[in-house]
Amino acid sequence: MINRKKTLKEFLTKEEYEGAAQNAAKFSEMSLPVWYFGITDKCLGELSDFDLIRCIRQNVFTDLATFEIIERIDEQNTPFYSDIDSMELMEKLSSVSSEILSTYKYKLNRIIENIEKNDLIDLADIWMSDEQQETYKDYIHVIKNKIH
Repeated sequence: MINRKKTLKEFLTKEEYEGAAQNAAKFSEMSLPVWYFGITDKCLGELSDFDLIRCIRQNVFTDLATFEIIERIDEQNTPFYSDIDSMELMEKLSSVSSEILSTYKYKLNRIIENIEKNDLIDLADIWMSDEQQETYKDYIHVIKNKIH
């Protein structure tokens, strides 16, 4: 279990943190190093959904971001809680390695079971087109395959 109250810099070595600080100072006109250094002072619960997705996109704090996304989906008891496109959350989650996803197998199985048992994807037809629903199902399928 990951402590959601720890700041991200507490998960970094001293050298990694100092490198991030130096990059942010050296490349202060570039948004990525500044963003990365900025999130190191936040705990997982303080990160926005966009920050979590960006962590996975940029391959930084991937394990922590995966954990937090799963926790948020699980707490809300729906994969569609997010103000950011739920499709992108599931896409990014499905892109994470099997090794990382398997760590959260129990919760992911419970989430997927909830989605399938309650036909949540079909209920999403108000804001998802048929094509989007199929794509979402594909992401679920990828995740299932990675954790089994």
